[in-house]
Amino acid sequence: MSDFDTVISGGQIVTVRGIQKATLALRNGRIAGLLDPSIRVNAGLHLSADGLHILPGLIDTHVHLRSPGNTEREDPISGTSAAAAGGITTLLEMPISLLPSNSAEGLQGRANAIAEGALIDFGLYGAAGFQNIDRIAEIADAGAVAFKTFLTPPPAHREGEFFGLWCLDYADLRDVMFATAKTGLRHTFHCENFPMIETFVRRLSEAGRTDGLAHAESRPAIVEDTSVALMMSIAAETGGPVEVVHLSSPRAGNLVKEAKTRGLDVIAETCPQYLFLTSRVLEEQGGLAKCNPALRSEAEREALWPYLFDGTLDFVGSDHSPFLFHEKQGTDIFKIPPGVPGLESMTPMMLTAVNEGRLSLCDLVRLMSTRAAEVFRLPGKGDIAVGCDADLTFVDLSARWTFDRHACFSKSRESMTVAHGMPVHGRVVRTMVRGVTVYHEGQITASPGHGRWIKGNSAPKT
Repeated sequence: MSDFDTVISGGQIVTVRGIQKATLALRNGRIAGLLDPSIRVNAGLHLSADGLHILPGLIDTHVHLRSPGNTEREDPISGTSAAAAGGITTLLEMPISLLPSNSAEGLQGRANAIAEGALIDFGLYGAAGFQNIDRIAEIADAGAVAFKTFLTPPPAHREGEFFGLWCLDYADLRDVMFATAKTGLRHTFHCENFPMIETFVRRLSEAGRTDGLAHAESRPAIVEDTSVALMMSIAAETGGPVEVVHLSSPRAGNLVKEAKTRGLDVIAETCPQYLFLTSRVLEEQGGLAKCNPALRSEAEREALWPYLFDGTLDFVGSDHSPFLFHEKQGTDIFKIPPGVPGLESMTPMMLTAVNEGRLSLCDLVRLMSTRAAEVFRLPGKGDIAVGCDADLTFVDLSARWTFDRHACFSKSRESMTVAHGMPVHGRVVRTMVRGVTVYHEGQITASPGHGRWIKGNSAPKT
């Protein structure tokens, strides 16, 4: 009889505590031992990780699978396959859908829809807006990991997807934030100042500007900065934990940093597009590079990096937002939907930064796994230690290759032009979720439905 289900030998184990050579022993989907490499043990399966680094399974804090509905853009199978290929073992799904997570029933319905095809584990954000303020407590009780609110209105013809997910009136926003604070769950915000955007878009349109760069000019950093400042000023009164998602502006980063020193429970996320790309890509690719917030200048991009290391930016998420190629085409940038797919390109880009010396592997683990597990209270995730889930991401740091959108799993792969052709250094070789290999060397190796819904843990009501 075997002592363990699986033994993984030869790899370098990476955690926020450092890097060590050890043999991993797995049993019943969990890590049962970190053993001296010289020890021989019995196992049903022996895997070699020679030449590889093994990271705690990566956690993507910002994903739009869109399920149920709009399955031509993405579905749970294609989306979680893309995530697995990107080394992601747990994703946190945003509330936007034809069935929004704006009630307990909506949250449960989305969980059922995603679980049927999911290859990896997932959590769900709940929607929090003025339209569903009376449902916020039940959403928390139903298992949301956090709440999300847009401080911009829904795009035209998508009002149903955004019901209960936005708030423009600041008095209403204050009420919503008091309601989420009572749940103890973190309240996350898409921070952009919509009145400013309206004015900038009108001015540019009247001047005949509908080119790609006009999108960046319609949403300069001040749009984000002022919205972040307003949200945090309300948070100082309402008292709940808050977060700025996809932070792109260095000045907004400084506002978050200063607020943290004052004791405000605020955290922030950024995305690879803001760390690696600039508004020049909007000039070259137009709608295919359109995302909100908009891509920034080279100076702003570079100024964002220090916040990865001083505690201002807590994690990096993809903001995977799939649209089909034809949907991202057009001569009027203001009529093209915002969002870029990123599940499969995020990790290679971040590994390239490791190889270039911009961050360490331990930094990457903190930013893409451990801190997210702490913030969203994901049991058994974010670490390689006895008792944790055997969620593991195997990477080959020496691999040099060119990112090819045509080899991707996302249904919106043709829209992945911002990463297509990019030389990258470092590759995901194997992705393991609870002891089961779901991706290996370009192939999906598990069946849909392996993924589990991870429910949030709301604080007791007071």
